[in-house]
This record gives sequence, structure tokens and C-alpha cells, in this order.
Amino acid sequence: MTTLESSLHPIDPHRMRAVMAKVPTSVAVVAGDPDGRAALVIGSFVSVSLEPSLVGFFVDRSSTSWPKLRTADLLGISVLSSRQHSMCDKIGRKHEDRFDEAHWTKGPLGSPVLPGAVAHIECRIEQVSPAGDHELVLVRVIGLSEGETTDPLVFHDRGYAGLTAR
Repeated sequence: MTTLESSLHPIDPHRMRAVMAKVPTSVAVVAGDPDGRAALVIGSFVSVSLEPSLVGFFVDRSSTSWPKLRTADLLGISVLSSRQHSMCDKIGRKHEDRFDEAHWTKGPLGSPVLPGAVAHIECRIEQVSPAGDHELVLVRVIGLSEGETTDPLVFHDRGYAGLTAR
């Protein structure tokens, strides 16, 4: 079977997930209200453009947090450090007390961010586009800062790993 022929056949979603699990991704939290009660974990954060300053992420259409975040005037993105994997697990769960241990601070422009992250990005939604069972969210960066640590949290092969900078 040629590559073209194989692309005409549907890809099994379980096989797709297994193969894509081998691709390491950054882990970030997007928050949209001052007390951090509207937040979600993303594993698809990406730099898009320097001029204009745009970053992006993908959100599952079934997310219950995304409708709340989508209407926020200002979003705060915290790129998590390798020491924040337990915080990531807690925020990622769907239960009422998932935010109780998160100690949100405000970025310079007022967005909710998590201390201890490797980077904080404050932004406004620029564009939301359908992307299969997800939505691609492009946001305009209006403020950003580096954290005190440089060791990001990475999701790889269905688990978390740290990535030590050289």
C-alpha cells in the first residue's frame, strides 16, 4: 500500500493517540477569571507569530471550562514548571475542589497566573477556528514574563517529565 493509499483509509483514533503520545508537548494552564475558578490544562501551547504577537492552543470541544474562558476579557497562560505536575493533575480533574490548592496571583495586567511557572503570558482572544473535535484558539499577547525556573513540564508517552535546560 502506498502512502497515498493509506491516507485514504480512516485512521484508528486509538492508534493515532498511541503514536502522538510519542511527541512531547509543553503543559500550560489557561485561566480567565481573577480567582482562577475558570481554568483548563492544555498540552498544545505554541508560539505562532512575532508580529503581531500571537500564541495558540487547542481546546477539546467537550471542555466544560472553555465556554467560561471564551468570554473572558483577559486570559492568563502559565507554562508549568517540572515541579508543578501535581498542580496540573488537580486542575485537570473534573471535580468541585480542583482549584482549592492553586494559589493564583495576578499578572501585571491583572490576569490570573500560577506562581512557580516558567513563563506567564497575558492575552486576549483573537480568533477561534474549528479543528476537528477541538478548536484552535489564537490569542494576542499583551504582556509576558519569564519565571524564576527554566525547567518546563512536558507531557510525553502518557506521562509527565521534566526538561532541564542546557
